[in-house]
Amino acid sequence: MVQSVIVYSEIIPTILSLVGIYLIINGVLGDKRELSVAGVVVFLLAVIIPFVILTNII
Repeated sequence: MVQSVIVYSEIIPTILSLVGIYLIINGVLGDKRELSVAGVVVFLLAVIIPFVILTNII
């Protein structure tokens, strides 16, 4: 149980937030609005997903 909680509360949000920041930076520097919006959406998912998954597990 503890191992799965660590994966969902620490590892997945970290990976998603890094991908979101990467997309935001590439979108701003390359003047591509779609990448910036996708980066913001992925970053927000990194914030919300742990709460959704962990409330269902616990």
